[in-house]
Amino acid sequence: MQVFDFANAGGKGVFMKFDRSKTSLLSLAGVAALAAGLAAIDPPPPAPGEKPTLFAGLLSIGRERLVAPLPPAPDSRLPENAWLAINDRGLDVIRRSEGLRLRSYYLAGQWLVGYGHAATARKDMTISVDHADQLLILDVRRAEAGVRRLVTVPLNENEFSALVSLAYNMGVGAFEKTEVLRRLNAGDRRGAAEAFRHLVAADIKGQRVVLAALKRRREDERALFLTRPLRA
Repeated sequence: MQVFDFANAGGKGVFMKFDRSKTSLLSLAGVAALAAGLAAIDPPPPAPGEKPTLFAGLLSIGRERLVAPLPPAPDSRLPENAWLAINDRGLDVIRRSEGLRLRSYYLAGQWLVGYGHAATARKDMTISVDHADQLLILDVRRAEAGVRRLVTVPLNENEFSALVSLAYNMGVGAFEKTEVLRRLNAGDRRGAAEAFRHLVAADIKGQRVVLAALKRRREDERALFLTRPLRA
């Protein structure tokens, strides 16, 4: 006997052949194991012009909700923030603010390249846009770890990303002393958002100067901090 089974990861039918003459028929447990194995397979991407099946879309959502929670990251103050990472909107704030230079340049006593990357930059170094993005992601990891370690309230991904951009720009040590962090940890999210607007000055030749570029950056970070993510 052949049975047509439509419930599989690809959304296409699967024929399973059962031989009644044999005693080693598939048990219910075996069928369940087969179904679980199929559910664990990521559906292949649709061919050009082909629409993904509804079942394939629902499958990934279902698996995501059933996966057991990951253990807390060692640098996180709260389990809720343990596996947060900067999102694309946060990276875009950094990209716009830092600017992209594919050839290394000398500034403030050090060589820089890409989006202000310094650790591996050297004289006459040239990189691609993709390489600049890879260096940026590596550079923000320290800021991510600092935010996870210092924030004592749960964050959504946009709040976290805005704080990472701020910590990346200021340095984690300076971020630790800000009113943004103090007010946020005190439960005053609106006050924390307003405090972004006070961090717009830099020391230039011994004088504290308000910079238009920092004002633009802080407005971008504040707007991201206040934006509710699509998936809360």
